[in-house]
Amino acid sequence: MKVIFFGLGSIGQKHYRNLQSICKEKGIPLEVSAYRSRKAEHETPTDIQMIYETSAIADDYDVAFITNPTALHLETLHMIKDKAKHFFVEKPIFEKAYDINAFIENKEAYYIAAPLRYKGIMLELKKLLVNETVYNGRVICSTYLPDWRQDDYTKSYSADPNLGGGIELDCIHELDYVVDLFDFPIESKAMYGKKSQLDIQSNDTALYLLEYADKFIEVHLDYYGQVPQRKIEIITENDLITCDFLKNTLTSNKLGIIKEISEEPNQMYLAELTYFIDQVLTNKGNNNNIDHANRVLKIAKETK
Repeated sequence: MKVIFFGLGSIGQKHYRNLQSICKEKGIPLEVSAYRSRKAEHETPTDIQMIYETSAIADDYDVAFITNPTALHLETLHMIKDKAKHFFVEKPIFEKAYDINAFIENKEAYYIAAPLRYKGIMLELKKLLVNETVYNGRVICSTYLPDWRQDDYTKSYSADPNLGGGIELDCIHELDYVVDLFDFPIESKAMYGKKSQLDIQSNDTALYLLEYADKFIEVHLDYYGQVPQRKIEIITENDLITCDFLKNTLTSNKLGIIKEISEEPNQMYLAELTYFIDQVLTNKGNNNNIDHANRVLKIAKETK
């Protein structure tokens, strides 16, 4: 498998290590290059061929991993779209929704990262909801940015809207999994802005109300929560179900803890990349193609 990475930060290197592991297990030969516009300030894997000139980019990659800052995704896809067969793109797909029909032909060739879908407790929640009548859902993702971006949060991409930062993009996972669980809403409303004293230029708060024919889903995202929270509470016809993604628990108000999973943080990324290799690369399926991800992005960023 001939692969090129655009961006080898922490998430790019995570995908690279997982790719090595999966390919070794499956007996897939692997040839990896990475493009950078300048020399890296941090160490990169020694077995990756580094490319610093666009003229050195080949025309026949099996996969292109787009793991650079969100604001560079559009430019990168224009550069590589005719030079690779399949694309694994970090979320969110872009910093705002674009008319992808103007430049993307085979939408199924583009998979947009959504690792939370592959988390063990999320899979258990999905199975449980098959037999539940849902009236309302309350989603929260609250985190303290200085603890999340520990090097210097003020210089992270999260702090800079020009790099694709902002809570509405950083935590688009929440909207993605709501759509995955319940499909696209018939109507959505959004409010976002900066309300805290954090030293950032991007939005630190995003609130969404999604309406379905038979339910409402509320979504709260913020960068300033002193108590980390990542969960969904679901009011059903007969119960209150809580799925806590930090505690890895699924709880019923009637039955107590239904499921508790012990899982390494990397497991969901490994499962996602396995899906990409087994399904997307073999043209068997793509549960988050570029069109789907762009529609979620319109809810996250363009509804006002």
